[in-house]
Amino acid sequence: MFFNKNKKEKKSTQKKVEKKIKPIIQTKKTAIKTSMNLSSSDNKIYFGALGGMGDRIGCNLYLYGTRGQWIIIDMGIGFPTERMAGAEYVIPDASFLKTIKDRVLGIILTHSHEDHYGAIPYLWEEVKCPVYGTPFALKMLENKLAETNLLGKVPFREVNKNGARFKIGPFDIEYFHFTHSIPQSNGIIIRTEQGNLLHTGDWKLDPTPLIDKTTDMTALKTLAKEGCLAVLSDSTNALNLTHSRSEEEVRQELEKVVKEIKKGKIVITCFSTNIVRMESVYKAAKATGRRLVVLGRSMESNIDIAKSEGYLKDFDYISGEDASKYDNEKLLYLCTGTQGEPRSVLTRVADGSYIDLKLHAGDTVIYSSKMIPGNEEAIINVQNNLSKHGVNIITNLDNPKIHASGHGSKEEMAQLYNLLKPEIAVPIHGEPIHTFRNAKIAEECKVKHTIILENGQFITIEKGQAPKIVEIVPTNEIIIDGTRQISAANDVFSARRKINYNGAVFVSVIMNKNGLVGKPEISSFGVFETDGTGIIKTSIINEIKNSIKNLSKKELQNDSILRDIITASTRRVIRDVMDKKPPVSVHIAHM
Repeated sequence: MFFNKNKKEKKSTQKKVEKKIKPIIQTKKTAIKTSMNLSSSDNKIYFGALGGMGDRIGCNLYLYGTRGQWIIIDMGIGFPTERMAGAEYVIPDASFLKTIKDRVLGIILTHSHEDHYGAIPYLWEEVKCPVYGTPFALKMLENKLAETNLLGKVPFREVNKNGARFKIGPFDIEYFHFTHSIPQSNGIIIRTEQGNLLHTGDWKLDPTPLIDKTTDMTALKTLAKEGCLAVLSDSTNALNLTHSRSEEEVRQELEKVVKEIKKGKIVITCFSTNIVRMESVYKAAKATGRRLVVLGRSMESNIDIAKSEGYLKDFDYISGEDASKYDNEKLLYLCTGTQGEPRSVLTRVADGSYIDLKLHAGDTVIYSSKMIPGNEEAIINVQNNLSKHGVNIITNLDNPKIHASGHGSKEEMAQLYNLLKPEIAVPIHGEPIHTFRNAKIAEECKVKHTIILENGQFITIEKGQAPKIVEIVPTNEIIIDGTRQISAANDVFSARRKINYNGAVFVSVIMNKNGLVGKPEISSFGVFETDGTGIIKTSIINEIKNSIKNLSKKELQNDSILRDIITASTRRVIRDVMDKKPPVSVHIAHM
């Protein structure tokens, strides 16, 4: 059996986490209704995405429906932009899932990157269905569920890591190995009455992936022989014209670069889920007579999971505390922080707040990664802080061979299309520039029909028919903000941006029936920290007094009128004196 339907959930010995994510704050009062896939006699294939297609990479959530039932492939998070000030994650809008929740048969995970599984702790309650995945993916998910109150509640269906075929309702599902930058990554073949579909997940064709096996070309050739109706393929690396670099080449280059550095500390940062890259860093340390030091909780946790699955068998490292026992030339540090994440090790090392590692002039930081679109400013800020201390920085722009993408390039996409010869290509997982290029590659490979979708657009896929949009459901970005889920359109983010650029001013007044009692109390964040503070505050106080002195006793008791007048007076002075427009908050007390 590829999975055990009666498998009991493992009891966690971890300390219970009390964190509870509060429900989504809905922005629409009316419930979404759908006319799609309502009948068990309807054998058309319905496909759409609630995340993963549009202006953001991440938030992957794809839906397939037929004969009145649905499956979900992946349920991931995205990362916030600057417009979402203070937010932690972005997740897809679950409103449509509520409409079909009783007809969703399962969530099928292609692999265990957070942009493909990280939203399950926040959205699973909307569907409450089993989650299918390989052992590595389910262990990674288990760690995420431990952060909420869902550990042990979500039913797992473990899929054989070497591939498996099984049925879920009207869907005939086949897992097969696709090479990617994390172990046990899979493509999903979906056999239906209309024909066979391939949902690639994230993939590349790496002849020497090192830590995991190569792509299962036998499964792809069998699919080609049977006939492939549609390919729904990852578009992330469609702009890259040449074949993606192999992990073996990266391993050789990292060892070479480390050998050439003779003085100072050496730090390598890579994605904490890139198990093969971490092994390559370990091999580089071993080849150069250095001890590996691993810094970062997520990296340590993922190493433990990898070891439990038989990877990193001879991987040996020490902690940051033990590193003080060795000379710099005997150490190689591996840490988190490739994307400038605020709480990551490298970000804290760069700003001097990390206890176990301090960098100085002559030390070297190697980025075995690339910039993910949207993270440029955060990454550059970290690199600027490192440069101020005289640290040497090596990125893939300096030496392309120190990083390999986990996504297939144009050459690999063309190879896939030419092998499978599908009737239909639906580019997924990418920004518009990526999905349009993917579609162009498919057209160049003589694929008959291509269609580019946005989140919320659903199409029908039928043999001998061009795909067409049949319904558009409302979608929205939902923000994980502390313990809350709120809409990205919520005014809280607009207010935070205003405060970020203009500061904020607070005015407190005490009123009685005759007017002001004493004088207004004025304070601010980021506005009055100048030599003219006292003069500006005095001007605001005088303006407020002059504005309310002629109000009637009735008006003096009306907080709405008072608040408007005091706000306008305060803004007028600040605009005239400082040419700024900060938000003003007025607090009124009556005696």
